Amino acid sequence: FGAWARRWMRGGEEPADSAPAPAAAAAVPDADDPAALLLAALAPTPRLWSRPRGRLDVGLGAGSRIALQDVGALGIAGPRARLSGVARSVVAQLAALHAPAQLEIVLISSDRARPVAQRREEWGWLGWLPHVRPAHGQDCRLLLAYDRDQAAARTAELTRRLDEGPLGVNWATAAPRAVREAAAAYAGPYTLLVVDGDPGTSAVRDLTGRLASHGAAAGIHVLVLAEAPAATPASPLADTYEAACEAVTAFRDCGAAAVLSGDVATTVRTFAVAGGTPCPPGTTATADAVSAAWAERFARALAPLRSGTAGAAPQQSAAAALPTTARLLDELGLARATPASLMARWAEATEQGQGVGGLVAFVLGGGRGGPVGAELVQDGPHLLVEGPAGSGRTELLRSVAASLAAGARPDRLALVLLDGAGGERGDGLLPAADLPHVSAHLVAADPVRMREFAQALGAELKRRAELLDGLPFAQWHARRELADRMVSPRRPSAAEQVAAEQGGGDGDPPRTGTLRLRAAAVRTDPAAGPSPLPRLVVLVDDLDALVAPGLGSAGRPAAGSVVRVLEAVARDGERLGVHLVAATARPDRTADTELVRSCALRVELDAPDRPGPGRGLLRFADGRTVPFQGGRVTGRIPRTATQRPTVVPVEWERMGDPPARRPVRELGNGPTDLALLASALDRASHLVSAVPVLFPAAP
Repeated sequence: FGAWARRWMRGGEEPADSAPAPAAAAAVPDADDPAALLLAALAPTPRLWSRPRGRLDVGLGAGSRIALQDVGALGIAGPRARLSGVARSVVAQLAALHAPAQLEIVLISSDRARPVAQRREEWGWLGWLPHVRPAHGQDCRLLLAYDRDQAAARTAELTRRLDEGPLGVNWATAAPRAVREAAAAYAGPYTLLVVDGDPGTSAVRDLTGRLASHGAAAGIHVLVLAEAPAATPASPLADTYEAACEAVTAFRDCGAAAVLSGDVATTVRTFAVAGGTPCPPGTTATADAVSAAWAERFARALAPLRSGTAGAAPQQSAAAALPTTARLLDELGLARATPASLMARWAEATEQGQGVGGLVAFVLGGGRGGPVGAELVQDGPHLLVEGPAGSGRTELLRSVAASLAAGARPDRLALVLLDGAGGERGDGLLPAADLPHVSAHLVAADPVRMREFAQALGAELKRRAELLDGLPFAQWHARRELADRMVSPRRPSAAEQVAAEQGGGDGDPPRTGTLRLRAAAVRTDPAAGPSPLPRLVVLVDDLDALVAPGLGSAGRPAAGSVVRVLEAVARDGERLGVHLVAATARPDRTADTELVRSCALRVELDAPDRPGPGRGLLRFADGRTVPFQGGRVTGRIPRTATQRPTVVPVEWERMGDPPARRPVRELGNGPTDLALLASALDRASHLVSAVPVLFPAAP
């Protein structure tokens, strides 16, 4: 244009020494430029999800960048129209440069000052991003919150993660220096919490503020959006900042703030915040903003992609939410409990070393990633189940008995059942007595039978101690198995004995025309029958009723003898191959028992109203905890119609609710799963000639 103007001023004459102007160099967009990010998502190109771990910085405009790993939380304030465009640009940058395995995005947009339709129109594009899919067991379809209940659920999920983080359960009172040190040591994955406007109740406001100030210790960074007037000479920066803090209380807890300024709010001023006070001047740049249509196209381009698509690191499998109900046979892989499937299961367990004297594995129910269980030899040797009344303790013991029986033959594992409440609390363990592995079932209501039981169990412990003779249980079985496999030396024939007596033993035998093979000794298998020392598991329900029986309890006179023999099992059972699985509703009554003092494997059941019976936590000796939903075994076969998939329309504002699960309806008549399993186990044991163990042991 300048060259044309000069020619026009000279009357169209071109100067003689003028040379053609060089072509302008093509403009290279910034790496975080919206156009470059959209092209990376549409292709996709190697730029997509290429940000290395430890970097979580965003650009608000040319020359203005914020490192979230340093400031912890970022607040942006300005008029609504410009604020939404800048927020979309910031979230899109992080979603384009970080894979879903490295960054999850959580939205809280529950400000009632704006209608739901307007909030859904502004953030509807976010639901297409793979970063908002729950990957840590959150009970929702997407990590979105459009009402106060959803906002409370999202903040509760994040606070639980902080409880398990490096600062522990007292993270809210940690010093800023401790938060900075923990944030510097954290290497991902990260969480971006977008708080758009007032989150709702005072409790949620307080939690979002604490997440903004302390969340970086567990990789949680907050982006707070506050609607406020643009900073102008008529409205100074300090006034705009205070207006933003009044609109959203968490804005004051952010480590950095960005305020849109100018007559049309196209300039962004970024500055640090210390102790809730802004520290200008900071930096000034032209704000990058994108439209809702741009964000919709960008998010839809990322929707079908996974981490491997863009060459990033493989994404870890997402952890699903805990099921509300679980069927034990499904968790065991025995949806159709048949003798053939059980025999195949026993054969596989034998090949894996779970034979006589081997492992004792069991399944409790379903977890977030599949069946949840443990092994008594390596994780135990005993198991303690604690839970209030109605939490599903008895049903869990039945499930443990059923899973133990499904994993070992009756001649290699024996079960002894004991109802400590004396039948006062329902059927107890009676439904599990049909299992062929059960050698005895005692209801603590008859003092005579209780004393006989205590004497028999004590005699069994003494017999095992004499047979083992100080050897560990597994080592004794290994020696016995080796002795059974040894071949006895061949006895000399009569001719060889005569030759040896005549002194011709060293000479060569007379040659004949027949090739003589050395006769091998005939190996005879041991007599059919149970092993003299199979694993023995004693399952006790209502242990607290035995330790502290009521005044009117029928079994009170003999309860002490039963408790003493159970104490002996808890003390010496590990080396004798005897394991104890006990449940108690009153941990205060059983606190002084040997089982409680020495038990390393525990189950803690929740109250029955959260959300139902059978939900609990499996705690290992090394501190690991695994949540689970107990598998039901006394239910009946579910109707197939209730297991068919259904498709229902769901609006964006309802994606943050827990998924609506279709209730499973059972057949009103017919046998229970436990009865079906017991029948199949009985037939399978006859097919493999597995003789059940007698209790007391036969002389």
